[in-house]
Amino acid sequence: MTRTALLPPVGPVPEPAPPPTADVRLPSGLRVVALRHASVPMAELRLAVPLDADGFRTAAVHELLAATLLRGTPRHDQETIADGLARAGALLSASRSSRWLGVSGSGPAAALPTLLGVLGECLVGARHADPAVRAARERAVRQVATARRQPHLLATEALTGRLYGPLPRMTDVPHRADLAAVTAEEVRAAHRDAVRPDRAVLVLVGDLDPGQAVGLAARALGEWRPAGTPPPLPHTPRIRRPGVTRIHRPGAAQSQIRLVRPALGRDHPGFAALTLANIVFGGYFSSRLVADVRERHGLAYRCESAFHDHLDQLVIALEADTATESAAGTLRRMRHVLRGMAERPPSAAETEAARRYVTGMTALATSSQQGWASCLLLSLTLGQEPDRIGRFLDELATVTPADVAAAAARFYDPTDYHGVVLGDTAHLTETDTAL
Repeated sequence: MTRTALLPPVGPVPEPAPPPTADVRLPSGLRVVALRHASVPMAELRLAVPLDADGFRTAAVHELLAATLLRGTPRHDQETIADGLARAGALLSASRSSRWLGVSGSGPAAALPTLLGVLGECLVGARHADPAVRAARERAVRQVATARRQPHLLATEALTGRLYGPLPRMTDVPHRADLAAVTAEEVRAAHRDAVRPDRAVLVLVGDLDPGQAVGLAARALGEWRPAGTPPPLPHTPRIRRPGVTRIHRPGAAQSQIRLVRPALGRDHPGFAALTLANIVFGGYFSSRLVADVRERHGLAYRCESAFHDHLDQLVIALEADTATESAAGTLRRMRHVLRGMAERPPSAAETEAARRYVTGMTALATSSQQGWASCLLLSLTLGQEPDRIGRFLDELATVTPADVAAAAARFYDPTDYHGVVLGDTAHLTETDTAL
């Protein structure tokens, strides 16, 4: 007879100590935050420039803008730029989300001037030449043809449409027809209008002196200046309350369930308690939702609860991917677990486990230069200050089980959740989808 060895108890998770940081807003409006984390002699660069797609065609233009941002300037063509970065051992790439143009770079700490120099040259003088835009357009059209068949994307966009109506500002994947019609002149015009330093954020993390790093950025990006007045900040329209809408996809083997409700803002005094309540409910592998729907009843391939940003509104988002024949049962169990959060508030043990999970994941995320850069950029783009990570951990430490119970009772009422079920819904009834 074999005996199972017991695992030793988990020791205390060290809280990330705030490293030396410089935080400067340049005359152009660009905010530069440099942080010293000298674990290895490397450096990380992250830039976020706000974008506002006021139409679906604009989202397609921004997609090609990002794809051609680093593809040549009047001074250097694409091959020369790539060779210069390669000789320095550095990498630089650009991407786009629904709200941001992002540039990521990494390399030896000694290569930081090279990274900043290439970045500054491209931000000021990217050519977006006709051949480069044409090649990027053909590639993007092929890629979105595949992406737009993915159920996850279809469910996300169906949810957005039901909650807000058409909302190009939340379009992560442009439509194929819009991409195919974009011209190089539109891309160049979008660069002039949208790629501006005011409201942009640059993060530098690594084996560096924060003050010197800010100085390097100021010199390299000194020619990047805003043109005209900044556009108004976008705001989310009021969320509709449509209940749970069935969206029929005949013959679909899987169903995607997406439900949301408004949450507290991240700066609200009760957000720390809501965070722990959400972890207990569906935020990690030991949560009530996962244990009930996936492990105990085997109804879903994936189920979770997380915070999502709908422009300037934070929501609690419940997601489940399940076989078509299991959709009704999954909805019933989700309703049951939601109701149980009020009837059986999170215990002290559940609260403490959730607290340790969040603290541990934060320590893990900030254990590397890449992690610090990503966490810092996320905080800044969400309108928070660089010290938010440490302050949030302090807030978590003071949350009591009573605080979590109050958040659970307030935010996990099944009747407050609205969304969609995407799949072959012919067998679903209104009773099945009534929360």
